[in-house]
Amino acid sequence: MKHTITILLTLVLFHTSCSENFLAIEPDDLVSFEQFLDSPESAQQLLNSAYAALTNDGFTGGNNWIVSELMADNIDGDRLTNGDYRAHYTRTTDIFLATTRDLMHDAGKVHARGNFLIENLDVVPNFSEADKVRMTAESKFLRGLTHFELVRHFAQPYGYTPDNSHPGIPINNDFDQSIEPRSSVEAVYNQIISDLTDAAADLPLENNNYATSLAAKGLLAKVRFQMNDFQAAYDLANDVIENSTATLDTDIMARFSQAGTNEAIFQLISTNDNDNAANRLANDYRLNATGLANIYISEAAFLSATNAPNDARAQWFEETTTGAIALKKFVTDNQSWMQVPLIHLTELKLIRAESAAELNTNLDQAIQDLNDLRARAGVPLIANGSDAQAIIQFARADRRIELIGEGNRLHELKRQAVHDSPNLKIREADWDCAGMVCQIPDSEIKGNPDIELNPSGGCN
Repeated sequence: MKHTITILLTLVLFHTSCSENFLAIEPDDLVSFEQFLDSPESAQQLLNSAYAALTNDGFTGGNNWIVSELMADNIDGDRLTNGDYRAHYTRTTDIFLATTRDLMHDAGKVHARGNFLIENLDVVPNFSEADKVRMTAESKFLRGLTHFELVRHFAQPYGYTPDNSHPGIPINNDFDQSIEPRSSVEAVYNQIISDLTDAAADLPLENNNYATSLAAKGLLAKVRFQMNDFQAAYDLANDVIENSTATLDTDIMARFSQAGTNEAIFQLISTNDNDNAANRLANDYRLNATGLANIYISEAAFLSATNAPNDARAQWFEETTTGAIALKKFVTDNQSWMQVPLIHLTELKLIRAESAAELNTNLDQAIQDLNDLRARAGVPLIANGSDAQAIIQFARADRRIELIGEGNRLHELKRQAVHDSPNLKIREADWDCAGMVCQIPDSEIKGNPDIELNPSGGCN
């Protein structure tokens, strides 16, 4: 995950102003190390390249969501033909999988570029203090995001040990060639919270298609919810919901579309069919021209989403003549490209609702949040006066349906296990068995030979 100066020397920079979509860009010629930060425009180009790396299909454009779905209970494993995908589904990951190699590598690109920018902003000539603050905050937002997603895949969850002293991931908050050991999960989460808190304080409310203060708070709400820190999760989600201009889509298919979603607090912007974030998810889940998909949905997940008559969310699924169930959630207008929201209103309402119920406070608001989603779906509403435990169960059931395919399910089940379900099974396997954590890939071992590997042995 540590990117060296040698790699930076071959980094492709992208020429666009902050007011343009960070993916609406064309690669320029490679530049030398000395030319990197010779102007404010060059600094912006480097930041743009960090955002561009975020969209790679090895990270948030694909593997980050796909891997966690495969390891949980939403996928039909009997129909998988991809070897790496089957390894994740059977929880037998080893050091040689391209999926985990690319996941760690592409995430590393994001924070490496941000780290280099933070460390060298003072050498940029004619650079305003406001832009320095903004770019530092954006880099911290991206670094917090990468560390959060990586620690959830390569370590047992927050709360697995009482003091969270179990191995996390190496913390990479500087740009050098040093080899970092794995920090504890506690230390990693502290770094994530510090980065996102700084970002929330220093980012503007509006920042075109880049990270904003509300995006940082929204991501921090997800982090705190993963930690079962319900008061902080509620406060942060409430702040974003009440102060953003985001509104729920009335069309259930609008969340992943070319036009983009009204719900987005932060989304990956795609502009053509060459964008990785635009096509990897759709191409793996949807039926291709021959009527086949790379990943199919499990019958249990399908039934959970279609057990109510006239549930509009049934539009996300397509049954084939062979009984396979494809996910159409990522089908786009011309099946070519789409916008990908990473932080959106539906998830924040789910966080606020369940957190309120866990705190046994603001239950009317929690019921309203869930009913907003249920009214859109056209399913029966939750009765006013429902108690906290009932609201929690409704929230968890709705979360599985609403966020299907979005890389949430495995992390959510682990969160529940830590909080209140220590005997939870995920497809008949213990939630904390060795195979529920991705193995450190060979590419990381090559650069860090002494790194501590995760236990092997799968979930048998």
